[in-house]
Amino acid sequence: MKNDPIMDAYTAWKMEPSEQNASSVFKALEPQIGTALHTFAPGMEDGLKMKAKVLTMQAMKTYNPKKGMHLKSYVYQQLQPIQREFGVRSNVVKIPERHIMERQRLTIAETELSDQLGRPPSVMELADYTHTPVKRITAIRAARMAVPESKTFDPETGSPTISQRENAQEVWSRYVYQSLDPTNQRIFEMVTGYGGTKTVPKQEIAKKLRISPSAVSQRIGVITKKLEEGLNLE
Repeated sequence: MKNDPIMDAYTAWKMEPSEQNASSVFKALEPQIGTALHTFAPGMEDGLKMKAKVLTMQAMKTYNPKKGMHLKSYVYQQLQPIQREFGVRSNVVKIPERHIMERQRLTIAETELSDQLGRPPSVMELADYTHTPVKRITAIRAARMAVPESKTFDPETGSPTISQRENAQEVWSRYVYQSLDPTNQRIFEMVTGYGGTKTVPKQEIAKKLRISPSAVSQRIGVITKKLEEGLNLE
């Protein structure tokens, strides 16, 4: 009988649901996860990797081999909600030229705070330092994204911003973010793109925060578990 790396990894995880075994399943499923991200969120794959990982873990927990569907097909099917998330995040508009100076001031403040902390600040820390709402920082950073113009405006400032529509999962994600310490907040941002942050690989996250890659993996695991708790909120 031909070996099946995906099912072998899944079986090992079911017998012993450790973080290491879960990582083996994720690695075996990388092609399917990558295809789903490219299909459901073209151009935004990196920013939705954490969402895909959470949905994949949920699929692993609910998968029933006796129903005849292969795990890779089931996971692909369960990753379809990424398409809705892509739609929400795509509803970001360009900020007018008059906001260029505001973005420059934010960049300078981020550099100053990085020097003080010895690491990149989280969006929350930057918001406190500059007395600027997180929502506004997100809108400023969103100007870097090449997306179509829209008529979505921030009702408080009159400036273009991200879509105001939120679902329960988005509210939960924000709650999880706010409950984290500054280091985990920064990891959350660099993995998910939260607050308009540029997503970066795990090795680079470790370098920026001056911690080991294994420590980054462990912290991502903690964050993922918190996000999973609200995965089925309606």
